[in-house]
Amino acid sequence: MPGLLHAGQWSITRRLSVYFALSSLVLMSSVGIYLSKALDNQLVQEHLVFLGNDIAAIRARLANANGDFSGGAQSGLKQLITPVGSRLRIAIFDSGKNILSPGPWLDMPHSALPEAAPVGQPVTASVMWLSAEGQQFRVISAWAKLGPGDGRGVMIALALDVTLEQRLLAGYRNTILLTLLVAVLAAAIIGYLVSRQGLQPIRRIAMLANEITSSQLDRRLGFSDSPIELHELIHAFNRMLDRLRDSFDRLSQFSSDIAHELRTPINNLMGETQVALSRPRSAEDYRGVLESAVEEFERLSRMIESMLFLARADGAESVIAPALLDARQELEKVAEFYQLVADESSVRIECHGQSAVWADPQLLRRAINNLVSNALRYTRNGQVIRLEAHSHADGATTISVMNPGVGISAAHLPRIFDRFYRADVAREHTSEGAGLGLSIVRMIMQLHGGTVTVSSEVDELTIFSIWFPRHRQDAKA
Repeated sequence: MPGLLHAGQWSITRRLSVYFALSSLVLMSSVGIYLSKALDNQLVQEHLVFLGNDIAAIRARLANANGDFSGGAQSGLKQLITPVGSRLRIAIFDSGKNILSPGPWLDMPHSALPEAAPVGQPVTASVMWLSAEGQQFRVISAWAKLGPGDGRGVMIALALDVTLEQRLLAGYRNTILLTLLVAVLAAAIIGYLVSRQGLQPIRRIAMLANEITSSQLDRRLGFSDSPIELHELIHAFNRMLDRLRDSFDRLSQFSSDIAHELRTPINNLMGETQVALSRPRSAEDYRGVLESAVEEFERLSRMIESMLFLARADGAESVIAPALLDARQELEKVAEFYQLVADESSVRIECHGQSAVWADPQLLRRAINNLVSNALRYTRNGQVIRLEAHSHADGATTISVMNPGVGISAAHLPRIFDRFYRADVAREHTSEGAGLGLSIVRMIMQLHGGTVTVSSEVDELTIFSIWFPRHRQDAKA
């Protein structure tokens, strides 16, 4: 149950609804806070202007006042400083922080007063004060001269009752909060509805995908009723279907080819065995049957080994161990191995060129062996097979196997590296090969990140070239 609440398992509709709600919450909160602060700042500025004008008027009256305002003469001071309006309260303090104004007009503690503006300077600071009766005041203070000439300095504290404005602000904030909650809820609902509607094309794609089976790989998703944003997804899905169809076709063809290739040696073994058992025979006859069977068994063994190699390579199970090798030495080793076979047909194998190659030693030799074996099979007597290593300026290496012979027609070249494919139909039922040698060469080059190519014309020179990229560490350097 806790796992169902994990955000990673939420549906896209639910996620989009939450994103809509959170976006609305952030946006509306930002707007509400900004408007509330802007209104509050505007009221503060208006209060400062209003209180500042009153402070200026009181300063002028105090500066022109004559008389002694201490002790019992404070009634005259009261006439001078009485503010206009019932929302105002005032107090006058001398330099010793003693109150001079009569009556408890402003019973705010002296320590809580804002910093007083100097004589002749406008007021720029204020504080909020909550009275004992629960009223809220905006309070300012300023120094003034009492009497003409070098009159003594007194501090004026003037307060404006802003209880009503603060209540209005509180109501405004509550309204914003309520509006915010309603907006977030509405955004979540709208986001849910919009998301469900917007994801309908994806649901249609899912329904069509569920209807596709291995026998319906020719079906493709259409673009007419899908939004532009999903076209890339549809393209990718259709390309995946193309790859699946190609893989199924290859698998079907591969299974058919395996059955076809295995049937021939098995039928040969079965026929020879049945003939040998049809009547009593001499030991020499049985020996001949067994020797013929060994040849078929060897062919089956080579075929199975080749198929296992291709299967491991297809399944990414092959791990190569490349090393820096002398390509010329590797060619000479292969040439020496096959020269005895070549001598039977008066064919020479020559090695040319110098180069270093970064490759797996065993796989490199296997690739060259397959190419040389293929060249020997189709080279006429008395001809020369040429093995050549060539180093490129970018550090890559090309190894070529060239042989004159019957050549390969252009119609066969596109499929020459397919499994079990033979360009020479006359040799299809011989035991010389299973049609996997060139497929193995292509797979070896894919494992190395290289390529294999062929160029040939009928009755002309045939050239197989395998290209190895430069060593990766050299590339980084």
